[in-house]
Amino acid sequence: VSLFLAILCKVAVPIFFMISGVTLLSKEEDLKTFFKKRVLRFALVILIFTFLQYLRIYRVHPENGFSLKTWLLYVYSGNVIETYWFLKLYFSFLLIVPILRILVKNMEKKHFIYLLVIKGVESVAAFIMIYSGYSMNITFPLNVDIIFFPLIGYWFGCPDKEEKPAKNWVFVICCFLVTALLTIWDTLYFRRVGAHFTGKERAYTWIIACLFFLSLRGIRVNGKRAQKIVTTLGGAVFGTYLIEDAIRNQFEFLYPVLIPYIGRISTSIVFVLASALTGLAIISVIRLIPFVRKLI
Repeated sequence: VSLFLAILCKVAVPIFFMISGVTLLSKEEDLKTFFKKRVLRFALVILIFTFLQYLRIYRVHPENGFSLKTWLLYVYSGNVIETYWFLKLYFSFLLIVPILRILVKNMEKKHFIYLLVIKGVESVAAFIMIYSGYSMNITFPLNVDIIFFPLIGYWFGCPDKEEKPAKNWVFVICCFLVTALLTIWDTLYFRRVGAHFTGKERAYTWIIACLFFLSLRGIRVNGKRAQKIVTTLGGAVFGTYLIEDAIRNQFEFLYPVLIPYIGRISTSIVFVLASALTGLAIISVIRLIPFVRKLI
């Protein structure tokens, strides 16, 4: 169960980029507007929240002293907390969005299929390397996450695609079957080598991400109240990511309290849900402030 959830959760970043492909690559903006509205805004997010996290570190370890140079080094060359690696990756994606917009306008269905084929070949090469020790001396430049997933997400999420509920259920079932089979495979591999996630899971994460995206894209939320809840929570996801490190630290007490009664895996699930829901609630309230809402 733990390994199944771990594999399933690895699709989070790919799906975020796929959604970004749908929402950003179809927009029309000149470079000046794009840079001001998106790139500079995101740079401001990095500066502000890296500084806030640095203040947290200083509060816990004041003996290390406070230094603006240290904060700027975190901004420039490191990550003040581990999860902030994604901020730098997404910033890199934003820098090439204008180029990707030009690209998708000139791509046909066969080109997107070709991109999937290349991704498949890369995965095969990755497995050969993992099990034989020999790597293919070929670079797959279009398979970088910030290029592949936005392009494929844009194609999968095109508004002109006709949604069929039965077809969506097929993708849902396929998604969980594939994930289950890969979990069994990883479990057997773990028993043989004694280590989870030796790198090969990256070779098939994209398959699960694509199936997951196709499973969910056709869901329709009916009713104004339900739509309001979904849009409010959806709008708070990025902000929750920015503060979740501080939030989850407050729930670590759950482990010694709950593990004797419900076990470690169930406690971990409760811990994640409590942290996520609390973060979503806090950010949903904070985003009522106009400046904050525009920022995150």
